[in-house]
Amino acid sequence: MAPSRLRVALIQQATLWQDPEANLARARTWVARAAEAGARIAVFPELFTLGFTMAPEPFAEPLPGPTTEVVGALSREFGIYLVGTAVEAHTPHPRNAAFVTGPDGSLVATYRKLHPFSYGEENRHYSGGEDCPLFEVDGIPCGLQICYDLRFPEPFRALAARGAEVVFVPANWPRRRISAWSTLLAARAIENQMAICGVNRVGHDALGLDYPGASAIHDAFGEVVALGSDGEELVVGDLDLDQLRAWRERFPALKDRRPEVYASLENANANRRPHAPGAGHHMG
Repeated sequence: MAPSRLRVALIQQATLWQDPEANLARARTWVARAAEAGARIAVFPELFTLGFTMAPEPFAEPLPGPTTEVVGALSREFGIYLVGTAVEAHTPHPRNAAFVTGPDGSLVATYRKLHPFSYGEENRHYSGGEDCPLFEVDGIPCGLQICYDLRFPEPFRALAARGAEVVFVPANWPRRRISAWSTLLAARAIENQMAICGVNRVGHDALGLDYPGASAIHDAFGEVVALGSDGEELVVGDLDLDQLRAWRERFPALKDRRPEVYASLENANANRRPHAPGAGHHMG
């Protein structure tokens, strides 16, 4: 039987720009603190060994590979699950990939960011993924999304429909759009009756972007369980999964979905031709 509670630690770090060795060296201290706090799983921000680089090729590696080996060793040393992100070697472009390592050091799951951030030209340097794996943390069904994926409700709904109770969202979300970050984390939790754990970095990067943290753990009602400030810190919170399961049973919104109707609406919109301005009308 899956546990009734899950303690999550979000590692809100200031990532050192394109310096994997230094960031991985610092990772051990963060993981030790998370384990000391009693966390069962700890989550690093998006591309935690590099920053949100648009020059990924020199850092591309296979998964499993060097980064998952280091993180897996930390999982094994401290006996907890860890979520990291790395640049995965791929053609025609590398992929922005999140991964989970288990307490035994094994690679539990790998997820490739579905939606490269075209506004920041990520799509010119990274290929998008094509699936959303479900994995378990001590029997708790979980999923992954990365940063910009948060703006797209469909993958979260697909994970919820498959039974996911917790979704982890590593991110590099800049200050200028931080209100959207907070709103979307809560929205994804409410509409899917799931816990959402979003970890955002702090500090500045070489691209001139400023990151304000605001990492947050939301329960299935969208309420904030734990919230980060704008500095480096470990954000720790406890999720009540019995409450989540009872809410899904008592208020079965997910069962009231009508995907067949949604599909027909999408097809109808795709087949509808735009109405030409003025066609069939006389402008008076």
